Amino acid sequence: MNEILDKCTGFQWDKGNSEKNWESHKVTRSECEQVFFNIPLIVADDKKHSDKEKRWFLLGQTDSARLLFVVFIIRKNLIRVISARDMNKKRRMCIMSKLKNIPKFKNEDEERSFWNEKDSTEYIDWRKAKPTFFSKLKPSTKTISLRLPEFLLEELRMLANKRDIPYQSLIKIFLKEQIDKELKKTA
Repeated sequence: MNEILDKCTGFQWDKGNSEKNWESHKVTRSECEQVFFNIPLIVADDKKHSDKEKRWFLLGQTDSARLLFVVFIIRKNLIRVISARDMNKKRRMCIMSKLKNIPKFKNEDEERSFWNEKDSTEYIDWRKAKPTFFSKLKPSTKTISLRLPEFLLEELRMLANKRDIPYQSLIKIFLKEQIDKELKKTA
């Protein structure tokens, strides 16, 4: 299992698999991606639904410690999220009883709809899941244009040089730190 997951390099999004998670459960694309980079991260095979495409279940947390249950597939080393929703108390505790059979799905929309309504612990034995790490996975990015005064750019370059990192990386670090700080204020 880990060999396949370790080859993942990014994410594949389309309108259906990004908007439906937001509409149904208020889970953003960004939150879906964050769980793949945070610890703890537990992944289990969905052997029953892997006849056409290999499928996985994931339990993880966002940067803001929101606990999510995610169903995903991998296409050409890219992760495609099918469904994402909050874990309920039973999921967090991973308490198992007699497991129900997961039905066969005709398509991703049908599967997404099923997981929107069902508790994964009634269908998946999470004790058999394995902690996982995606060593090659990168978050989705978007190129932007940013105009800075020259003196500010020179100061950034100087600070980045002291840290031995590219100045663009330092800008991302500063932005992330400030966004986290602002989000904590509003929480």
